[in-house]
Amino acid sequence: MKPLQTLPFVVWVLLVPLVHGQWNRYYTQSPLAVTRFAPMVRPAPRVALRQTFETNPAPPAAASRPRQPAPTTPGYQASSLSLAPENDAKISQVAVDFMMRISRTLAQHQSRSELFSPLSIITVANLLFLGSAGSTHEEFGKVLTPSSMNWKRMHQRYGSVLANLMSPEPIDSRRDQWRRQTCPHDEDDEDGQSTPAAKTQVIRIANGIFYQKDLPMRQQYVMLARSIYGALVQPIDPQNSSASTALINKWVSDVTAGKIRNMIEGSLSPSSSVVIANALYFKAKWKTQFEPLVTRDAPFFPDGYDAPSPYRVKMMGMSGCLPFYRTRGDSMDVSIVGLPYRDDTSTMYLIQPANSSRAAIRRLQAALTGKMLDSWIGQMKLQSTMVRLPKMHLRNSVDLLQSFQKLGFNSILSPAKSDLSNMVDSGATGQKPYVNQILHKLDLAIDEEGTEGAAATSALVDRIGSQRQFNGNAPFLIYLRHDATGLPLFYGPIFDPR
Repeated sequence: MKPLQTLPFVVWVLLVPLVHGQWNRYYTQSPLAVTRFAPMVRPAPRVALRQTFETNPAPPAAASRPRQPAPTTPGYQASSLSLAPENDAKISQVAVDFMMRISRTLAQHQSRSELFSPLSIITVANLLFLGSAGSTHEEFGKVLTPSSMNWKRMHQRYGSVLANLMSPEPIDSRRDQWRRQTCPHDEDDEDGQSTPAAKTQVIRIANGIFYQKDLPMRQQYVMLARSIYGALVQPIDPQNSSASTALINKWVSDVTAGKIRNMIEGSLSPSSSVVIANALYFKAKWKTQFEPLVTRDAPFFPDGYDAPSPYRVKMMGMSGCLPFYRTRGDSMDVSIVGLPYRDDTSTMYLIQPANSSRAAIRRLQAALTGKMLDSWIGQMKLQSTMVRLPKMHLRNSVDLLQSFQKLGFNSILSPAKSDLSNMVDSGATGQKPYVNQILHKLDLAIDEEGTEGAAATSALVDRIGSQRQFNGNAPFLIYLRHDATGLPLFYGPIFDPR
């Protein structure tokens, strides 16, 4: 049976050729976050270590070993992360706040969508933060460090939360209210599952640091990047750019199960002395699946129901017992419905204001905060709900330079002010690594996959009148969260689902 949705995306930092993420409706591909730096400097000891962590349908690990590294790839040495899986509400809150701030910087007048992966971007930002010093370090600290927590503790706690994200049986200290409930009995609902479904969710995160072999990398940075973030640290040859490109492309292909084979097209620039990459792979099936026979053409109203519909989309339909909440008594009238994945650790939340339109979504984005979003999710209850959602395959490409500037990351973008001296010993040459381009790419596909048979079709239509409803035929927000940790995997508005 095929997984329901694919969510691949790519983030490049600095002078990077365009990367084409391949899409396959049977798999979720990898978001990537990549950073390149400019100057070439001296040799450092060779370090070749690969670390990838993965949750998968395998049986839970023993209590003494709550998580295990994914199978290794030939040519790379594997190791285990030293940090034990834990949760930290302050870390997840910083990630959600970062998500909200990035989202507001991406607003464009006629964009089709502004989806991105907060987790991948913040992980690369943390790897930069780890190697920074001086004013650059202070700028990262203001955005990425929780109040009353020093930066060293932040990195340790973030690494532990990442370890929990990757655990086959993640610790869930949150347990939102709706997860503790049972569905109301519905005599018409005969398609419910009486036994737990087999686990199908796969989450894999990998970090790679590829540096020119003549570059004097700080060994303290290498050690911390490996122990906290499980990073592969691999030298590349600046005199053989094609071989270096092939090495990085093979690493990406290995991490993404061969779905992205040519991340870098062409040769690496000699000025690109370091490439920092984060790959995030997500694959899952819906717990309550969409019914293929219900999918049909329907109008979509990007500017609201008062304006004519400029196009039609394939609209899916599904009825089930789902977490639902509608705001009451505040200044906003917003509906939020959750589409849980089968493993009960992640959920895609769909958020839509009443009489939704592009303008209404912009007003919601301006007012929405992480605490508000967590509060709404905390008040959701399982209810009989009808969901209509466009069948989507979206691609998005955004330059994040201005976003980083608006967040306060200014010095790292300046050759004169950038200070990454805790990553690279730039005193040997007087050259300072700096970031001069950040490109973020995303590919999103959602369909009905996984439904067996069509027995629920008539009941689906008959029960519409008595159910809560979420109608995705006007703009809405997607928020895909790993509920056990509270970490945001994907987020953004949908204005044109074609």
